Amino acid sequence: MNLKKQLGLSLVIGGGLLFGLSTTQTTAHASTYLRYYENIPNKTVSVTNKNAYVYNNGRLSRKVGTMRYYGSKVEEHYAAHVVKNGKASIYYKFRAGNRTGWVWHGYLKSIASSAVTTPTNTTTNTGTTTNTGATSTDLAPVENINWSKTNANGLFAGDATLMQMFPNTTFSNFLYSTAKSYNNLDDGVDRVGYFGPDMTKTIDNNLHLPSGTEPVIVHAKVNEPEPFTKANIDAALTKAGYDASTRAKYSGWYIGGSIEPESWADEGAYGGMTTLILVPAK
Repeated sequence: MNLKKQLGLSLVIGGGLLFGLSTTQTTAHASTYLRYYENIPNKTVSVTNKNAYVYNNGRLSRKVGTMRYYGSKVEEHYAAHVVKNGKASIYYKFRAGNRTGWVWHGYLKSIASSAVTTPTNTTTNTGTTTNTGATSTDLAPVENINWSKTNANGLFAGDATLMQMFPNTTFSNFLYSTAKSYNNLDDGVDRVGYFGPDMTKTIDNNLHLPSGTEPVIVHAKVNEPEPFTKANIDAALTKAGYDASTRAKYSGWYIGGSIEPESWADEGAYGGMTTLILVPAK
């Protein structure tokens, strides 16, 4: 075989190998995809497998080590539902000191008295009003919600104030969790299309609304320091185009909204980041 033929054959083989590698890499990347995120109760759990891989985000983009380096106990607080190699699975986001990561939920085990207690010594100037005689915790007017029995207390007491800035709206725990989940996303890339048609369908189904009922999404930034005061929340909403007169127009709508505390702000989020979801009732 002459030199030209040998070179040609080498190029064909080399190109084929490169093509094969490219195809393999693409297939491997496509073998894992994110379905949706979910808020879960904060809970201290024990690590059952110190060799378990830890990932950098809920899309499992990159391994960043193993659980060996995070101690025997961590705090789980967020979940990602993914499909990996064709199989549905759940990965939990955990916190160990100032470090966070994602691990398969089966490697975290509940322990006795593991519930995380949220501090309750919030300053009264947050503007949160709790109806002490109220028993409602969901699907009731914001004025009649007992916020102390919801997750909108402690570090998140400003959330109750935020939602009460829209008078006569109906608190939806589902919308609240959804807004909180959006704020808690690790990577800004995940935010693209988050409130798309699939989320609209999920919201409509959850609230038993006609298909195609569109939510109104409000984004704002509340100035720190914490705790977030009613005055600062009002200023942030007004700057975002929702002053008191505009907010009053949403009377009767469903509402859920949250402000990200600085201590919870990870990659892609920031302290004071505010997201509100408003959905017209039937």
